Amino acid sequence: RVRGRRPGAARFGGRALVGRPGAAPQRPRWRGVAMAAPDVGAPPAAKPPSPPTATPPAYAHRRTHSEVRRCKRLERTDLKTSEWGKFGYASGSDVLERPIEYDAQTLPILRVSKEQATPEWFYEHIASKNVPAIIEGGCAHWPAMQRWDFDALEDRFRHLYFKVGEDDKGKKIKMKFKYFLDYMRHQTDDNPLYLFETEIQDNAHVRALLNDYEVPDLFPDDWLNLMNRDARPPHRWWCVGPKRSGTTVHVDPLGTSAWNAVTHGEKHWVLFEPATAKRVVKAKSLKEKHEDDEAVMYFDFLLPRIKKTYPEVRVYQGLQKAGDVIFVPGGWWHGVLNTKDCVAVTQNYCGRDNFETVWKSIRRDREKIAHLWLRNMRKFAPQLYERAMDMNRVDGFRMRHQRSKGERLPDASSSSSESSDSSSDEAVDLNAEGLSELVPALATSRAVRTSGASPMLLAPGVDTFKGHPPHTKEGLKSHKHRRNRSRSHSRSRSRSKRARRS
Repeated sequence: RVRGRRPGAARFGGRALVGRPGAAPQRPRWRGVAMAAPDVGAPPAAKPPSPPTATPPAYAHRRTHSEVRRCKRLERTDLKTSEWGKFGYASGSDVLERPIEYDAQTLPILRVSKEQATPEWFYEHIASKNVPAIIEGGCAHWPAMQRWDFDALEDRFRHLYFKVGEDDKGKKIKMKFKYFLDYMRHQTDDNPLYLFETEIQDNAHVRALLNDYEVPDLFPDDWLNLMNRDARPPHRWWCVGPKRSGTTVHVDPLGTSAWNAVTHGEKHWVLFEPATAKRVVKAKSLKEKHEDDEAVMYFDFLLPRIKKTYPEVRVYQGLQKAGDVIFVPGGWWHGVLNTKDCVAVTQNYCGRDNFETVWKSIRRDREKIAHLWLRNMRKFAPQLYERAMDMNRVDGFRMRHQRSKGERLPDASSSSSESSDSSSDEAVDLNAEGLSELVPALATSRAVRTSGASPMLLAPGVDTFKGHPPHTKEGLKSHKHRRNRSRSHSRSRSRSKRARRS
């Protein structure tokens, strides 16, 4: 029984309608007007079934769900956050465990042991011939093999923000590391968020990662370090990729070659020769309208369609395990799928094996950067400067400062006008790493400087002074911080004196 209501009474317009139990309800009158009685016996209308909603993972941290939702909305504006797992790759696909079947078309990536791959042998048989290769155990001796364990990384960087994507305007999307690891351990997305950090050298807290690894001795050159750090394009990335994440097939920019080292997890690589047409490797004509072309989809159904449609195209595939280093020559198409939760570091470089290709690409596509690079070649590496100028004379190429005002190259890209001429030519602004044979004076200055030197003259992770020199950006910030802290303490002492006097 409803409180305050007799049996058989129905509520209507604030008044109780009294009747005999079981009798038909009386027609009420309201201010002399007969009104229709409610049909109390009629069942309520059935609501249409709501679409099934994906159950969010049970994260360990309370804020992980909201942080992941924020980053997903910025990363993929064309997808709802509930649609990131709509294809069901987390539970209904064997693409991660599917074995590679080699045949006349599908060829294995060359594998060599670390003991066999000496720097001289590697340059003669691999780098100079532009051949991709996996060096087994190439980074197995790094401290990162222990320090980059997921639990150890969480203890070190749990409250630091890392880049996990970019929005439609190219702005970085960042997430706290503890939330990203929580997401990685519980995610069920088809193509998960991928941590790609580029500011290793610039962030004082993240810079400790440089102590955990070293550039393999198979790659002694890095001639792009003749540009100062502000002018040089991004070239080093530290990556944490959940399983099913990856990168679609692409060519590294500016003709540079790259090495990639995995300390934890496993990667599945696919490579195509530089002469392979873009329309073939991208396979946009083989994709259905309802299909996506992310890395997991590419390895699942686009790659088999490419092999079937273009049987003459050679495809190179291989697995890179923890402790292995892969070499990707410039110009080669390549894509990767993380078959396990993965930690890796990768770096692009220019050296004796690819200088001609890189110089021709940079002088055409990035004119201002080419001008800065050539200016520093003339000052610090005259032999390399003459080599670049000889190539320009043979090709009939004129640099930006050699052309009339307003004259542009007919095939220059839109990015050729980026950067500025405000960079410095001083040796203190250069990174001596990879320049020891090209510019011995820089290596000598790095060895003798023990204090007040720029950290860019030191090997990665080696810091022989405490704090930062005053002429650097970090030094200025540190000086301002100490000055403001001193002023704050002075104001606090003044307030305390006034309080005691009163």
